[in-house]
Amino acid sequence: MSKGMSHFVLVVYSNALASLILLPAAFFFTRITLMQNCVITGVSYSSPTLASALANLIPAFTFLLAVIFGFVFAAMPFVFVV
Repeated sequence: MSKGMSHFVLVVYSNALASLILLPAAFFFTRITLMQNCVITGVSYSSPTLASALANLIPAFTFLLAVIFGFVFAAMPFVFVV
């Protein structure tokens, strides 16, 4: 490999470029992080039983939102038929 760019330099350049592209996205989506912090703070004020139950109910809430917004309409035609 006497000619061309070193593999190590290519890795550094690609990581730097990916960081520059993804860094602005972190600033646009900070309210998601703020919301997660609010949820964690709220759960910390409640009981450990509620905290573990909410963690296990996340897939159920996701499914309900998918049904409400119509993403699961083809898979389950008997639920919320319009």
